Amino acid sequence: MSDTTAGTKTYDVAVLGCGLMGAALARNFAAQGLRTAAWNRSPDKAEALAPDGVTPVRDIADAVRDARLVVACTSTYGTTKTSLEGTTDWAGTTLVNIGTGTPGEAEDMQAWATARGARYLDGAILCYPQQVGTGEGMILYSGSPEAWAEHEQVLMTPGPYSALVSDNVKAASVLDAAVVGGFYSAALNAYVEAATYAFSQGIDPETLNAISEMTFQVIAATGKECVAAIASDQHETDTAYLGTYADGCRATLGVMQEAGFKARLLEAAVANLTEAQEAGLGGLGFSALTKVTRTSV
Repeated sequence: MSDTTAGTKTYDVAVLGCGLMGAALARNFAAQGLRTAAWNRSPDKAEALAPDGVTPVRDIADAVRDARLVVACTSTYGTTKTSLEGTTDWAGTTLVNIGTGTPGEAEDMQAWATARGARYLDGAILCYPQQVGTGEGMILYSGSPEAWAEHEQVLMTPGPYSALVSDNVKAASVLDAAVVGGFYSAALNAYVEAATYAFSQGIDPETLNAISEMTFQVIAATGKECVAAIASDQHETDTAYLGTYADGCRATLGVMQEAGFKARLLEAAVANLTEAQEAGLGGLGFSALTKVTRTSV
């Protein structure tokens, strides 16, 4: 897949940071036939990738100068900036910073890169390292459409769900916060609480898995309905009222707490549903919770 239009650039892509995700990305790029370099603050981590066809580079400035595309995968936006502080030659190079950060940090990083003559894309990882390069790999990008057009083929290699989601550089970070932080992590937390309670009451793993699988399918379908309802601000329902959910959740919270469980995620859900009921939304669908999600101004 190596691009013969690379001119004097030695590498198609350089990966900065060789932790679990950075190493997975570097291996994936090399496996796709891309000329791949890797740099890490501890050189031995980059050198460990040599058997996978990745060229370890000890000087980060050399990695940037000699690559068409630089993919930074360090712990924070701050560590990326610190690592690149002395690098000045960005001619013909696009920087992609992949990692967890705030939308504001994404904007700051874009300004930082632009001031140095680099095009910039922000990235958010929505998969595990072992999923990179498989049918489950997903990295979301936002920022320069021109940079995406030039590097789309390379940046899609982590997986088929990878995509440019917006030319607004904040978008990938916003989706990361909403989907991974706001939903996935909170939902998984609630599931661990619920599964632990179910086991304590004698439910076996096979039964819990079977019921859970069906429930997850319902969540997927209901999630789409919620998106449409929130976008259109239409929350009428002919299935189940928000008040019905509230009553059921309050009863379940009492049962779990009486059994000695904190049920903190469920407790938070009850607080949200109760507030919505008190606001007169009990006769609408679950999506009407959107009306009470903001803090008071």
